[in-house]
Amino acid sequence: MKEIDNFVKHTFKHVPKEERKEIIKQVTEILNEKVDDLMEKGYSEQDAIDKTVLEFGTAEDYYDAQDFTFHKPKTIARYRNDFLFSLFGALIIIAMLVFTDLYYTRQTIWFVLPTLAVLWWPLATLYRFLNKKDQEG
Repeated sequence: MKEIDNFVKHTFKHVPKEERKEIIKQVTEILNEKVDDLMEKGYSEQDAIDKTVLEFGTAEDYYDAQDFTFHKPKTIARYRNDFLFSLFGALIIIAMLVFTDLYYTRQTIWFVLPTLAVLWWPLATLYRFLNKKDQEG
């Protein structure tokens, strides 16, 4: 059943490659048998698949957190990309603030305070990027 195969592959995508193939094979077989059993009890195929997937849970339920890292750790490149995204995002927000201030309210310069608040975003991501760089460097 294609849905079960896709579910199992997606669920165990962070398991190390050496063990992933065998785990996917075993779990897929077990879940397909469960779907067949539910269909014999009178469930429709889609209801049986939904019930099986729901009862299965997640990969973390079957392994200790120490066995596998289920979430890939962020690399230097990802921290750099986070910083660049926050920098360009902040520049766009600041440009909109300056335009709004100068176009609509020329008498009052109010964009400075929100600009200072918006600058905390790239500063925080720069701090995280530099810390990660120091840890790995």
